[in-house]
Amino acid sequence: MQNLKGGFTKTTQLQQSIDLAQSLSLTEQIELLKTLSTIIQRTHSLENKATTTEKNTDFSRLSFRQSWQQAMTGETLPISQLKV
Repeated sequence: MQNLKGGFTKTTQLQQSIDLAQSLSLTEQIELLKTLSTIIQRTHSLENKATTTEKNTDFSRLSFRQSWQQAMTGETLPISQLKV
């Protein structure tokens, strides 16, 4: 699989990153882990928000279409017949 920007494969880039991480001191590796953890958590959070937003948008769109269809075909009840 080619990386569009660099020409290196993603596997090669990952291996280079692993090699670099292994060459760091323990303190540097811990700092790297903290930074990576923050990046992963942020990315995961953003992906979840995007997925949730898509689901909410899809539900709203479908709900509106169904309600509109019911209104246009007379499949609704008059307000006086609704029980609150």
